[in-house]
Amino acid sequence: MLTIVFGLASAVGWGAPDAVLAQAVRRVGAFPVVFGSIVIGTALASPLALALDLPDWTERSLLLAPLVGVLTVIGFQAGFTSFREGAVSVVAPIIACEGGVAALFSIAGGEHLNGLVLLGLPFAVAGVVLVSRGEGESSRAGVVPAVAAALIWGGVLALSAPIAHDLGAGWAFLLVRGSAVVAMLPVALVVGAPRAARVEWWRVAIWGVCDALAYFAFVLAADHGPAAVAGVLAAQFGTVGAIVAVLFFGERLRTRQVVGVGIVALAVGVMAAGSG
Repeated sequence: MLTIVFGLASAVGWGAPDAVLAQAVRRVGAFPVVFGSIVIGTALASPLALALDLPDWTERSLLLAPLVGVLTVIGFQAGFTSFREGAVSVVAPIIACEGGVAALFSIAGGEHLNGLVLLGLPFAVAGVVLVSRGEGESSRAGVVPAVAAALIWGGVLALSAPIAHDLGAGWAFLLVRGSAVVAMLPVALVVGAPRAARVEWWRVAIWGVCDALAYFAFVLAADHGPAAVAGVLAAQFGTVGAIVAVLFFGERLRTRQVVGVGIVALAVGVMAAGSG
């Protein structure tokens, strides 16, 4: 049950500030937002290093964490670029498939799932894809980076689980996001990303805080397991974003989006029952 709770909390963290994120990316570009938000989130979480006991470092975690840190940067860059170049109705459903990709990676890695959980996973993925679809659009702009983002973030979510198992959620977060900052810093200084991020500092800060909380919630969910469930639930940010748009911006959901929300709710209930 904790996997369900933390997985959905992760989706809220990534989905609620979507409007703020989109404005920042369109005004200053993708990389300054990626750099500024990850630096802010990591800096705010850094005191955890003083509060946590040192873990038993494993070769697996020390190899995977830098890799996941780099993939995090590339995945965010691809996703933000797709939203800047393409129609949201085209790229959002593609990126929403990252949870399904993560689940496939986890299952391929040998994770065993309860029958009800296995039944709920594809419905959760299908539901968020329906919710993420907006108005019809035939343009293919942004499709390539959206596909790349879905695949890369599927890998990020799946590979974060063994790091969390080895080190615990706190150290997994710090090692992955610290690696991301180190990987970005030389490029950021060359292209002037810190200066650009300051132009939209408050939007970047909001996204940075929410992203940090979302990823920390995800590693907590993945640590409790199953990682496949954590990944699919974390990818419900599209569902959360649609609900936020209705509640706070007066938008109306299309019929397929309402159906998608219902499918997601049913799938989460089935997986919760399977998780005990």
